Amino acid sequence: MTGRFDGDGRGVFEGDDTHDGKDVRVRFVWSGISATTAHWEQFFSAAGGGTWLSNWTMAFTRHP
Repeated sequence: MTGRFDGDGRGVFEGDDTHDGKDVRVRFVWSGISATTAHWEQFFSAAGGGTWLSNWTMAFTRHP
């Protein structure tokens, strides 16, 4: 995975992987980052990054 966080706290990271024996591009996106929350989402692209399918999301909340 390679990527970075921009100045607004959004991070985009991509890399190559395989799924069911086929080459896919994977993207992780971090957003909504604060002192107590964060959102993470994973996307797959079988079209080399031309189109993306979201298949997993997580919402994080810091427990006091």
